[in-house]
Amino acid sequence: MSDYTVIAELGDSLVSLLFSELNADPQISGLIDSEDRISLESPADLESNNSVRLSMYLYRILENAYAKNQYPVEGTGAKRRKPPLALDLYYLLTPLVGTPREQQIVLGKAMQVLYDRAILESADLAGSLGTSGEEIRLVLNPVSLEELTRVWQALEIAYRLSVCYVARVIIVDSEQQQFGQPIVYRRITYGTFEPQG
Repeated sequence: MSDYTVIAELGDSLVSLLFSELNADPQISGLIDSEDRISLESPADLESNNSVRLSMYLYRILENAYAKNQYPVEGTGAKRRKPPLALDLYYLLTPLVGTPREQQIVLGKAMQVLYDRAILESADLAGSLGTSGEEIRLVLNPVSLEELTRVWQALEIAYRLSVCYVARVIIVDSEQQQFGQPIVYRRITYGTFEPQG
């Protein structure tokens, strides 16, 4: 069962995954030497923070249209629970290290990690997300330059090298339950149809 904390838990899981993989690379381990070097804050909030090297900023959340029309699920007793809320989370991945070369190296390695580990399973996930049995898919989101520029304009800072990812499908279970009367009798009738003249 996934509760409302899954959005924050996915962010924590992504930071942990990126740190473990980036820190294991000898070319990058000097740049990202602790988990605090990767932040979930926006690049605008980190503009004056020189200790953070990589931002994984959640900038948009949408309901997943394909998982929207699900049936109610089992609740407690004879009750039925509303179908879970299925979400897609959109992240902006931005390197914040010094030189353009270092930025490109960190971004390239982070993209390689997210490509190689595109499906996150229980062992990769924190909190209730890790015990839910759900898989999270990470997909490079090819947004247009215009849309990416709008994101940076909303942040009110100059454009920086960045890429967008979408995490699908994050399940948030409903707590609302209703008593569902079981079907105990069914009557079917049949006959012929006589058209009126």
